[in-house]
Amino acid sequence: MFPLLETALAFALIMLTASLFVSAVVQVIINVGRYRSCVLTHMLRSLMHGFRTFHKDPEVVDPVTGHPAPDALSRSEACEMRFVHEVLADPVLHARSAKLAAGTDPEQLALLVEYIDADDLIAIAAGASVAVDADGRERLLPGRWVSGGQGGAVVTKRYATLEQFSAYVRRWFPTLEGTASQTFKQRARRLTLLVSMMVVILFNFDGFQVLARLHQNGASRAQAVAQADTVMASAARLGERTPAQSTQAAPGELPDVTLEDLGLEMQKTATVLDEAKLGIGWQESWIVARFCAYRGDSLAAPPTSLQLLRDTLFWLAGLAFSCGMLSLGAPFWVTTFSRLIQMRNEVQHRKRQESASVARAASGALPLPARERAVARPS
Repeated sequence: MFPLLETALAFALIMLTASLFVSAVVQVIINVGRYRSCVLTHMLRSLMHGFRTFHKDPEVVDPVTGHPAPDALSRSEACEMRFVHEVLADPVLHARSAKLAAGTDPEQLALLVEYIDADDLIAIAAGASVAVDADGRERLLPGRWVSGGQGGAVVTKRYATLEQFSAYVRRWFPTLEGTASQTFKQRARRLTLLVSMMVVILFNFDGFQVLARLHQNGASRAQAVAQADTVMASAARLGERTPAQSTQAAPGELPDVTLEDLGLEMQKTATVLDEAKLGIGWQESWIVARFCAYRGDSLAAPPTSLQLLRDTLFWLAGLAFSCGMLSLGAPFWVTTFSRLIQMRNEVQHRKRQESASVARAASGALPLPARERAVARPS
């Protein structure tokens, strides 16, 4: 049982290492492409458009039919994006260094914000609102936020009060935030699958071959498991958690890693995979050796065409298997590896107990319960 368990443990660690490499690449693409900022921008624009639609703004809702106008989105883009950029460019959402780096361009500043909560949004709107009565109790949102589409003039809207906007935000912000979070997760999953396919092909990551070598070579298993602490430390730095830990994390909590940190993690995980000597890569690829033998470029016996076809299909199946395993994500492999470690520790503990029992029996000593019964037996 131990060779099988050790093989599963080593394989889970190798898949975790490769998943961390994929995760680092995905995070680099997300950071460079500003995925979170784009999703947040779309969420805030949807919030303002929904607010205007809810109050039947004539610019977005046909006053005759009561249905949204066909070109409402295009006509409302200018003012709604102005609202988004002014909110996200508010100085309270930016560190001083970031603000200096981006200058005063609202569009550039908006790309620096990746999360905002309802209270912050209401506070920023309150700071930008304008009082319209003597005592300042009724405050209106800036007219440029709710009017002035393509070629339209900025008009003050009586429905767009701070009180109405605050009530709408508190009612619908959690729903929009959840939708935006789900959208981001779907994009990240698709990106993870794409990156996994690229990594599997570029590094010739044949999962079947990795499993076979781990099962046949105890030294390879031991060498892979010896990197467990390094790999788990990399997982912690990249913010990869088990599903239970991810549920407990605060909404908007993100791993604080820079592009340099991500590059370093990619280098570390690639080194671990290279040192494992499991046939990962094209130089030690068995399928390349088979093609070379088929062409007569090596001293090995050449395979027949049917054998080469069979080997090629098996190799492609191994690549597909690796891609499917990597697409499960690093959190899945963190959980799997942790459970396998616990299982191995339990098996070792029981084996030690059995060995101790056998040793006591061999020395002629009675088990403890038997000794107690012998003492308690009347003469």
